[in-house]
Amino acid sequence: MKTTVTPSIRPATTAAIRLLTAALAMTFAPLVLAVSTPPTDSHWRLANIASLTSIDPSLTDLMVDAEGNISGMAGCNQYHRSLGDDGYSPIAVTRKACPDEIMTQEQAFLAALELTTSWRVDNDRLLLQGAGGQTLAVMLEPIIPTYHFDCQGEPVVFDVIRRGQIRLTHQGQTVMMERTQTASDTRYVDESGDVVFWGKGPQGWFTRDGKTRECQQVPPPVQD
Repeated sequence: MKTTVTPSIRPATTAAIRLLTAALAMTFAPLVLAVSTPPTDSHWRLANIASLTSIDPSLTDLMVDAEGNISGMAGCNQYHRSLGDDGYSPIAVTRKACPDEIMTQEQAFLAALELTTSWRVDNDRLLLQGAGGQTLAVMLEPIIPTYHFDCQGEPVVFDVIRRGQIRLTHQGQTVMMERTQTASDTRYVDESGDVVFWGKGPQGWFTRDGKTRECQQVPPPVQD
């Protein structure tokens, strides 16, 4: 009677198989990158801060321009950090006062931003990480609402960037505009004060170069 003997796998061979399996698992794992600067031309809204149990996501955001400079609304105040050859500059912040709960979120976010040494991109999340690799805050890429208007035959489009700020495009030119308080409608003005858009529901008025046009909200154009 013939007996078949199955050779045993030596420990060295077992270790090699485990190493190969791990390498294959890493090959097919989702790509997560930790980098020293956040992705350029991106816009993120706050999801959580490690030091707070709850936050208002509508208060805080982070925008990154094409050069890597970052800015946004911290909560009550706007902030800005320039990117240079030696990294980011100190955070510059405006100095308005707001209710305590808003200021608490602002201060916690700015503290997390100050301690951030790397940015980890994980699908639609941006993780602000400290020197020890701990996550200090999490941002989510927001959906930016876009509105289209017909202003006496001229298309005007604006994107709601954050609460109180829009990016308006007219005749191929784009301007940033801030909301001002009015009693009965919504009014946005650019930095120079020469471009104004104000509206009430689907109707509006648009002023540029001294000319005011009546506007009506329209559906977005059909993409081919």
